[in-house]
Amino acid sequence: MQDLSKLPSTAARTVTTYPKAKLQHAEMLRLNIIEAAAAIMQEHGPEAVTIRRVADTMECPTKIIYNLFGSKEGLAKELFLEGCKLLAAEFQAVPKQADLEEYLLTLGQAYWDFSRDYTSYYMVMFGGAFSEFKPEEESLQAIVTALQQVILIITQAIEQGFIAEKDPSLVVNLVWATLHGTIHLHLGGHIQNEEAAKALYDRSVSNLMQTFFRRDGGVK
Repeated sequence: MQDLSKLPSTAARTVTTYPKAKLQHAEMLRLNIIEAAAAIMQEHGPEAVTIRRVADTMECPTKIIYNLFGSKEGLAKELFLEGCKLLAAEFQAVPKQADLEEYLLTLGQAYWDFSRDYTSYYMVMFGGAFSEFKPEEESLQAIVTALQQVILIITQAIEQGFIAEKDPSLVVNLVWATLHGTIHLHLGGHIQNEEAAKALYDRSVSNLMQTFFRRDGGVK
């Protein structure tokens, strides 16, 4: 006869209720659909991402995707947010450096690499790849979070007197606008040669550092 005292008690067991299991299944399905859309986008470009094509890839009815995301705009938003996570990861992978100017130069290189390695995501985030999608508050906040590393370094440089400008947001936006402009011209075909585009990008980064960083040792 089985010794019931050796069986795990009810209190020690983790019970997944049906509603909770259903939510877990829906979340897993949602993530898989985003992955499928991302794979299509990376291989064929944002214009290839349609609800029908994603459904065919997932081998599911289009109704399931509409139920989870509401529309193609909803799916585009998820790709936008995923791109923000990837950009944040690129910045976070940059080793910290004591020299703040060199640190920013390295982050600038990481931004260029992101635009080349994840071009489709970059165009969703900054190039209006999905005409149906207009970033709202949550999406814009995700961009700020992705740029947090850059914002932090520029803020530190201002506090330590290396940058004379006192408004970190202004510095971040000026740097971002300049670098994005070069990348966007290249991706838009206006600077077709990648080597020439990279040379212009590097020159822009160098000019920005010379403009903002003081050469008097950071004396306030």
